Amino acid sequence: MFKSIASVLFISLFSMSSAIASSKVAADVNTKNPYELVSELGNKVFEAVAAAKADNKASPREMELLIEQVLMPHIDVPFASYKILGTHLRRTTREERDLFVEVMTQELKETYSSALAQYENQSVQYEPARDVGDQKMVAVKTTLLSPNSSSIDMTFKLRKNRKTLEWRAYDLVVEGISLIDSKRAELAKPLRDKGIGFVTQLIAE
Repeated sequence: MFKSIASVLFISLFSMSSAIASSKVAADVNTKNPYELVSELGNKVFEAVAAAKADNKASPREMELLIEQVLMPHIDVPFASYKILGTHLRRTTREERDLFVEVMTQELKETYSSALAQYENQSVQYEPARDVGDQKMVAVKTTLLSPNSSSIDMTFKLRKNRKTLEWRAYDLVVEGISLIDSKRAELAKPLRDKGIGFVTQLIAE
């Protein structure tokens, strides 16, 4: 479930009209507005992939590097990881938490990279940008459109960093199913029975 939802997350950011594709990666995205971040990041990822394919550099390794450089800086993996751990977070050491975040980061990179193979000219309708005022967390609604299947309602959850004031995504809700809630439910029993060390190794395998 986690990987299928994460794949939709990547495809939704990746899917844009071919009219905007170019061999040049888009400029830095606006991290000060969550609505603009989601839509502009979609453009940037698509253009980066288009450039890689034009240069015959669309190998799995090249795609993973692209994800690492373009997409991952805008995903709040530590916050998402701590939300997944839930109440178990209090019983972990800093070293255990850091290692858990590290393996979660790698799992996301691999999931997003493999999702490229599922791209079939989908497009995304983004909620119009709006002023978020002093809000610290925002949900951005989008709809994934496919010519051969039903539309999929998605909501990106983003969080503002208190120090940098930049927004980053930490969760995606697809048709009412949260990526974080799904992963937390999946890991609840092994975390309770065997601890974070075992779970971290399980994810890393």
